[in-house]
Amino acid sequence: MSASFLSAMDTRAKDTAINTKNTKDNRLCVVVEYYPPVAVFKIPDGLDLENKSIVKDWYVKWGTLNIYYTDGREEEIEWEYDPGDCDLYKWGAGEYRTGKIEDASDYVDYSDDEEQEERDE
Repeated sequence: MSASFLSAMDTRAKDTAINTKNTKDNRLCVVVEYYPPVAVFKIPDGLDLENKSIVKDWYVKWGTLNIYYTDGREEEIEWEYDPGDCDLYKWGAGEYRTGKIEDASDYVDYSDDEEQEERDE
């Protein structure tokens, strides 16, 4: 891995002093800035991306949020808006190079997911 990639990973670790578990009362998402678009990815309910007992690693590459679980599962999540040609989006930019956990209220509407969950119950 390159030094700049590792530096971005260190920055992400320092910036996540918030509660990083995505719940109905603490909606979070992953944000990656590309020039010019900004990509937003919904985090699965109940998942704390920074909980190393559940998530081995996560990052955004080629316009996809990649999650590697400690039990061996892998999950790929596409961003909320059609990115078009993902070949342009290998890595993000600046402090958002590999993704950053942010409050979802500024980016994503989880209400559709919650309504579907209530119908499924």
